[in-house]
Amino acid sequence: MKERKNRSDGVETREALLEAAAGEFAAKGYELASVREICRRAGVNAALASRYFGTKEALYRTVAKKLFGELGAPLANLSEKAADDAGWRAAVREWVDDMLYMTLPTAGPQKLCAALFRHEVTRPTKFHAEFKEAFGRPVYEGLKKLLAMKIADAEQLDLWTSSIWAQVSVYALADRKWHGDFRPKGAGVRAWAAKVRDHICKQFFSAAANT
Repeated sequence: MKERKNRSDGVETREALLEAAAGEFAAKGYELASVREICRRAGVNAALASRYFGTKEALYRTVAKKLFGELGAPLANLSEKAADDAGWRAAVREWVDDMLYMTLPTAGPQKLCAALFRHEVTRPTKFHAEFKEAFGRPVYEGLKKLLAMKIADAEQLDLWTSSIWAQVSVYALADRKWHGDFRPKGAGVRAWAAKVRDHICKQFFSAAANT
């Protein structure tokens, strides 16, 4: 691969390394990922990874922060949009929709985020507890805060928050073949995700109306 010419400020090189690292960590997980392969993907000299990030650990944490943080942060604050009943319903639908889209085998950052999440759940790294508290917990609590606007009973609130979280997480933990095998024939990924979203929300809205 032709080596990338570095800008004097190093921004292009740093971004290239982050992009390559996200792909490598998503494909192999932290333990099996190779810094040398990351540099090969990025088209830069192997020494540059150490120059910009220091260690493989630091590079992994930077990638995780970028993927989990940027995609998850908006979900933690959706209750701010719920000024009335219509806004509340739209916010709940948006939370479920965004989580499903993030965890389905789509392209781009969502796909990488889902893959990293899958690795952390099935083969937890030493950073797992840190990531859970920094990124997973705020998203979970964001959902709980939304649901609490209509569900006053503490036990029911915990049950619904856990149930909705578990339903969307199943998609993140499934690989592409699983999605293809169990999605109805001819149904597109995004269209089916919308149907799943509507199904989840319909159940919850019905339950919330009867509390």
